[in-house]
Amino acid sequence: MKPNIYLDNSATTPVRGQVFAIPSKPSFGNPSSIHHIGRRSKAAIEIARQKVADLFGVKAREIYFTPSATYSNNVALLGRARYVEQNGLGRHIITTGIEHSSALAPVKYLETQGWKVTILDVDSEGFVDERELTKAITSETSIISIMWANNEVGTLQPIERLAQIAKSHNIFFHTDAVQAAGKVKIDLNEVSADTLSITGHKLHAPKGIGALFIREGVQILPIIFGGGQEGGLFPGTEGVSEIVALGEAAEMAHADLDANQEYLRKLQKILSDKLATLPNVNLTGAMDPTKRIPGHVSVVVRGAVGEEIVEAADERGISISSVSACSGRHPSHVLKHMGYTHEEGLGSARITASVLNSVEECELAATILSEIFVDAGKLQARSDIAAKSDIAAKSDIAAKSDIAAKSDIAAKAVFATKADISAKANFALKLA
Repeated sequence: MKPNIYLDNSATTPVRGQVFAIPSKPSFGNPSSIHHIGRRSKAAIEIARQKVADLFGVKAREIYFTPSATYSNNVALLGRARYVEQNGLGRHIITTGIEHSSALAPVKYLETQGWKVTILDVDSEGFVDERELTKAITSETSIISIMWANNEVGTLQPIERLAQIAKSHNIFFHTDAVQAAGKVKIDLNEVSADTLSITGHKLHAPKGIGALFIREGVQILPIIFGGGQEGGLFPGTEGVSEIVALGEAAEMAHADLDANQEYLRKLQKILSDKLATLPNVNLTGAMDPTKRIPGHVSVVVRGAVGEEIVEAADERGISISSVSACSGRHPSHVLKHMGYTHEEGLGSARITASVLNSVEECELAATILSEIFVDAGKLQARSDIAAKSDIAAKSDIAAKSDIAAKSDIAAKAVFATKADISAKANFALKLA
């Protein structure tokens, strides 16, 4: 019987049963209504807000609920940019080349509006060089945006030190913590980030709900307009059930953080140890497992195409992903910035476990994926040999055709010469 093993948890996570078990009756009312049903919904939101705040060690009033991390990133960056522009501050922003598109796209938009943008390089493991960040800062720098953990290769940045560099220069610092939240310790009393974004569906809550931490006293202006919900930054009637579910997921992640991290490291080791022994496989991202997202394994399979690997794994009951899946058979911008070639990037694959996976599942998946990865390399090698043989055969045919053509031309030339001599002799006889 074909297994059904889900190992694509960096894309989205299953909603945990306990999160779904939240009673919905108290939360169907409009939180803006002043009657008792509306007040119940409002109270449910505030309880969830505190639970999310506890995950990061911050005040409840510093947490704003959003429809997704994409909204969170856009409001953090563009809302801060509005404040910068209105107050005549320097219009220079620093980010990295490996950010998620929801954080890169706002930066690119600001560039079209006259902002100067500096894109920092990363090393072969995906780390930002702290010295390069310091060198990039100018008197005009007003925003720095660096993700906490990379979704594709799992590298955890030294965010505490990077944020401290920004603070020492009195520069606003934003971090996209979508992949880190609930998986590694995030204490915002120790990390001087001004804003931080998360999404529910990466920590076993439903899709359609996220949050943005805004440190008290930090100025962010609205970029969406309507009602006054969530401090006027995210107007619109709140999705109470989703907010409550995010609160429950955050509470569970907070309570079990150490145990979950240890368990995910165990699953990560099972997968990476097996795959790293394969002759045509290279691990990508941080080589030190403590410096990457727990449960996250990313590889490049030489001689393979990511989408084909994903399809082969799916046929055998394992769900993984390829970072080239959204890029039309081209390498990801992340791998490109890490120095991987076009061909290497095409063979990328990502295997990410969650606390809902078992040891037995990961052991079986590691065995099956090993077979797929090795076969993919052999298939490509055979294709390369066939292609070279085909090229050689075509070259041989072309060479023979060229020789035949030259022989034909030579024969025609000889015939023409003889005909010309005969014609001249004939003409001479007639003159005589």
